[in-house]
Amino acid sequence: MLASRRHALTQVAIALGGVDCYELLRRVVTPDWPLAIRHAREVLGWERVVHLDWEAPVEAAVLRVPELLRALDVFYFAAHFGLTAVFFCWLYRRSRPAFRRFRDGFLASTALALLVHWRFPAAPPRLADVGPVRTDFGLGSWSNPVAAIPSLHAGWALGVGVGVALHARRRRWRLAGALYPAAVAFTILATGNHFVLDAVAGVAVLGAGFAAASVLDWVLATRGGAVR
Repeated sequence: MLASRRHALTQVAIALGGVDCYELLRRVVTPDWPLAIRHAREVLGWERVVHLDWEAPVEAAVLRVPELLRALDVFYFAAHFGLTAVFFCWLYRRSRPAFRRFRDGFLASTALALLVHWRFPAAPPRLADVGPVRTDFGLGSWSNPVAAIPSLHAGWALGVGVGVALHARRRRWRLAGALYPAAVAFTILATGNHFVLDAVAGVAVLGAGFAAASVLDWVLATRGGAVR
């Protein structure tokens, strides 16, 4: 029993430790504001070409209800960190193979996102002066504010939603899993933290991360790798 609990704590710590390392590495990057703002406006320009520039109307609508904006600010942080942690603890108890797949997929996608953040710093709409929401929310003191693309909020939310929808036993939780990514997508747009294309990029990075993790699993299996 003690060994089983120790193994559970170790596995969950690996998943959450990857998240902490991601945030730590983002903090040590010095923001290049002129480049990040230029990139943000480029992203907005690409959206206008394909008619996906939905951020300003969504932000303007939410600003009419200040209480809703404050609630979305809380949800923005709580969902990304708190609910993701709860998801991994729950999934470990539900299915060890699924836990390993999702853990590895999340870690790989996070590593890919860091690479993009390094090579393509981009400011969020609220700090690039391209939308109604322009407040800082106090983020600058603890995170790199020019790592808007890809949006791991969107990517992780999709991963959590798919995991819950696939592995929850009760219908209401499967439904909640299906709706969760949409709720996060609305939140990141309404709070001015991401462009639509940031969310699309986050989903793409998540898919690439899971693909990379699957290839790694296959290589380890063919070489007789140890069960992780």
